Amino acid sequence: MYYYYDILLNFGSDNELFSFYEWEKDDAVEFVKKVPLFRVSTETFLDNLKYQVQYEKEVISLIQNKTIVKANANVSENLMIISDNKNALALEIGLDGTVIGRSKLLLEDEENLLEILYTMKETHFDYKKIKKYKNRNSLRQIEKIKKLIKCELDTLYESKNVSKLKFLYYEWFNKSGKNIDLMYHEMQEKLSKEYNANLKKIYDFIKISYNKN
Repeated sequence: MYYYYDILLNFGSDNELFSFYEWEKDDAVEFVKKVPLFRVSTETFLDNLKYQVQYEKEVISLIQNKTIVKANANVSENLMIISDNKNALALEIGLDGTVIGRSKLLLEDEENLLEILYTMKETHFDYKKIKKYKNRNSLRQIEKIKKLIKCELDTLYESKNVSKLKFLYYEWFNKSGKNIDLMYHEMQEKLSKEYNANLKKIYDFIKISYNKN
């Protein structure tokens, strides 16, 4: 069996999958000293990207207790890295064979790993697809910005905070608004369609307003 050594992994939560450039300082990034490595078909790799899968119990027997993690880590020892010789993915697998966490790799680790794969034969795993993962249409940071703005707009609208809603509207569109319903719906519609520098500015205004309280 092949292994990869000394790697940082970010399994996130709720089956979220973040590229290395989206990792944040508050993420529970784990240091794994040793983890099994397998070369798989592109079909198998893509299935693990698109679907939560459940592997046959033979896979658990193959990888169980083969991983060494840093003390007090928040991941199980049933880990493995799969790659189709183009991309790589780390999987955390429950005792029933279901994938319960996924992590992409740092760029340096992925490049080093791909060099090892040239000497490896492809491994076939039996599994079934359970459910399709929800597609992410934007970067994690953009989703975070939009979520906070939407929450603020909903709060201001429901509490009839006209003055603050007018302020955000003016900063957003560089024009004054009078009707609270029209302002609210125009901002919500714009928020759902695009991301631009204005949204980051609104996000910063909202954060500053709460820091002053």
